[in-house]
Amino acid sequence: MTVDIAARKFQHPRVSAGALSRYPDGSRLSLRPILTKSWDVLSLGASPLIILAIWEGLCRTGLFSPEILVPPSAVLATAQDMINSGDLQHNLAASLSRLAIGYGLGTLVGIVLGAAMGLSRNVEAFIGPTFHILRQLPTLILIPAFVMFLGVGETVIIVLIAKATALPVALSVFEGIRGIPRSYRDVAAVFNVRGWQGFRWVILPAIVPTLLTGMRISLSRSWMILVATELLVAQDGLGQMMEWGRQMFRIDIVIVGIILTAVLGYGLDRIFRLAEHRLSAWQYR
Repeated sequence: MTVDIAARKFQHPRVSAGALSRYPDGSRLSLRPILTKSWDVLSLGASPLIILAIWEGLCRTGLFSPEILVPPSAVLATAQDMINSGDLQHNLAASLSRLAIGYGLGTLVGIVLGAAMGLSRNVEAFIGPTFHILRQLPTLILIPAFVMFLGVGETVIIVLIAKATALPVALSVFEGIRGIPRSYRDVAAVFNVRGWQGFRWVILPAIVPTLLTGMRISLSRSWMILVATELLVAQDGLGQMMEWGRQMFRIDIVIVGIILTAVLGYGLDRIFRLAEHRLSAWQYR
């Protein structure tokens, strides 16, 4: 009897199957966004879990010595010990502070250099060839020369990070300025918007997408250069922590450094992508 009453309710002429599959505003219900979001979440965690499973399986086979390949549980225990002793926080703070200083200086130099080349043909002709030659030089091969001039210490690390940052940012600013449509300049000339006002209200908003892309690319490069440089010339930091682990035959410490470097690099890139999307969203409205 109850089933019949329920069936009649769903067969009522005012309540059709189509009506039940719609929102109050008349748009159709769809499970696709929910399923897509769920699949994205599952995919995000699937590959790390697979890597951990393979890693644990290889450790259990006994094919590798414990001094060569340690299980994930041992790496986690090592990370916990380093957190308790404060070593991990100290090295992480050292690396991030160097990145912040070097990246900030490099971004500022890159914006000024790229704007100068983009706004002036004479400046481009004068420093353009040297700029493009330096852009082709891998930063790591400059370490011996920089160490000879600046010595071993914080200065050489920050200078190398600034170099790795400045050139991609300068190139993005230069290409962004040269890619501004002629109509933008014509409108600015009509309203007599020149000099600093023209740069602020016309040029700067127009180059935001390319500038942010250059800054994001340079951030990834700077992070890699930072860790690689710390392996060679630093007294602390994530790179030096891994180098110390290598010297002490502590593969667990090396793996902690590798994982932390990868996770932080990925996190910085995702944060910058989010900021890039928000700051550039006005162009797509």
